[in-house]
Amino acid sequence: MAIPIVALLTLIFALRWREFVKAIEAEMKNEPVVRVLGLAMIGLLLAVKPFTSQSLAASGVAVVLTFYGAALAVIPASGRFILPYGAVYAAAAGAPAVLLWAFGEPLAGVSSALSAKMAALAGFPLTWQGTQFAFISKTGEVVSGSVTPGCSSISSVTIFIGLLALMQLDLKKDIRSTLKLAGVGVLALMLLNSLRILILLWVGYEYGSSALWGLHDWLGYAIFLGFFLAVLPVYARMKGPMERTAGAPGTTWPSSDQEPRL
Repeated sequence: MAIPIVALLTLIFALRWREFVKAIEAEMKNEPVVRVLGLAMIGLLLAVKPFTSQSLAASGVAVVLTFYGAALAVIPASGRFILPYGAVYAAAAGAPAVLLWAFGEPLAGVSSALSAKMAALAGFPLTWQGTQFAFISKTGEVVSGSVTPGCSSISSVTIFIGLLALMQLDLKKDIRSTLKLAGVGVLALMLLNSLRILILLWVGYEYGSSALWGLHDWLGYAIFLGFFLAVLPVYARMKGPMERTAGAPGTTWPSSDQEPRL
């Protein structure tokens, strides 16, 4: 889950590296209190490492906080630049565990219901009971399983919202358009997740359980990566807040002798 966010975060820092360096050079001060705070943060995280290492989500958040503490200790002025990006990443790393606990079972039920309707429309002879399914494949094998909270699209939705938040921090598109894209994207991901389950069931029906579980490991990555790549140009074409204001009713473009100054 962390790989797409880390990749985008790395790209953002690479593209804005000169701005980052200029900001540090312009604002850099000794700030001993901030340096001590950064070192204390690293020390605290090392002290609780045995506890954070027991959870993937906690480990992800700990890595971000360690990086942030090191940045404060080495270059105090960098903290203001890194904080919003680190906060988004930490939230994206920790949110899935909380969301799975709170909404995993209901969303698994929704995914199961959508997949069951799709399977009925496709004519698959499946038996559904809640989130559990069973069928006899064309190979004569009895295949059964269940849609668990981990298969409820929470991870893909969290990654999508995290990526969108990172792009919004950097490109600063109109917030209303970004929120609309987020809402449409969440619904689309839930439908795509049900489609993924349907494809897996079809493969299992045609070729047996070994084919179903073999495809299960990577099909989601292919579908959701394609979705993320499709969203990127859509977001890039959206107007920024100043563009929307300039084109709003009741506003006028400046004349040639009143060109805005940057």
